[in-house]
Amino acid sequence: MITTDAKFYDVLLTAAIRLHEVMIEEGTTTPAAIDALLIHLTPDLDSDERRFVLRLATWVAAYTQYVIDEAMLDIVHAADPTLALGALAVQSKWAAFDLRVSRGEHADDPDKDRLRAEEVEYFRPSVVGMSSWEFGRLFREQLGTTPTTLS
Repeated sequence: MITTDAKFYDVLLTAAIRLHEVMIEEGTTTPAAIDALLIHLTPDLDSDERRFVLRLATWVAAYTQYVIDEAMLDIVHAADPTLALGALAVQSKWAAFDLRVSRGEHADDPDKDRLRAEEVEYFRPSVVGMSSWEFGRLFREQLGTTPTTLS
């Protein structure tokens, strides 16, 4: 079973994400085809670990569907829905960065706040028409600092 934190992140979770991606790419839908794909993608895992990867992949797929559904509702009134989707995604990019720093995986960037602010400004024209509450606190605070209103 799972023996270390690193194995979970580096192997099992990565395999689950990859399984989800390849299933969509190849149109894999039957239990037998999914099992064959899982064995192909994870030749070094035992059967318990593969079952765990399958459970994780189920959650990856469900969460991905949820996030996309919510994002579509959020961006429907945006000035540029494609870039508005990018604005929503950049928040997760920065959260991932901060989480990796917290885990000690890399050093913090002293220019992080400036870079984040520049990205918010880049997306500002694209999110006009969206509710500011579609964004996290950092986006909302910066978007509220100029006369440009979101809704």
